[in-house]
Amino acid sequence: MQRLVDSINQTLQHKLISLESFLNQITKGFYSIAEEIDNTNLKTAMIAVAIECKQYAHEICNQLHENNIPIPDACDNQIWEKIEESITEHTSSVRGEEIATLCNNCEMYFSELYQAVLKEYFPYKNLKDIITYQLYAIQCAFMKIRLLNTLRFSQ
Repeated sequence: MQRLVDSINQTLQHKLISLESFLNQITKGFYSIAEEIDNTNLKTAMIAVAIECKQYAHEICNQLHENNIPIPDACDNQIWEKIEESITEHTSSVRGEEIATLCNNCEMYFSELYQAVLKEYFPYKNLKDIITYQLYAIQCAFMKIRLLNTLRFSQ
């Protein structure tokens, strides 16, 4: 029975580390994209997502440390690179479509990673509550960005 619990914890650990890595990638990516946006409201919303993702990664990292779960230092940008490639592939000449595609792709990865974590056996209730909150909050943030993106071209 203990081996089963250990393997579940290792699976959960791997998924949490992947999520934390993704949040760090998103932070860097959204900051760099925000620098290129000329609309103040949209730029601010993009920066807010970057800040939230950084905070979310920090919260997860703190919870992992509190529960004595080691976190490797290595972080790659594989998911962010996939998102950037997908934006290039799926964007047409419609104004603002690159931001909508970015939000859709990021939200898809967020949902996949967060849901994968939430489907696991979760012995840490506080961490599960944090993860659940983060998922819903980031979905709202992407809705706001999509709305602001639409509004900037309707004026």
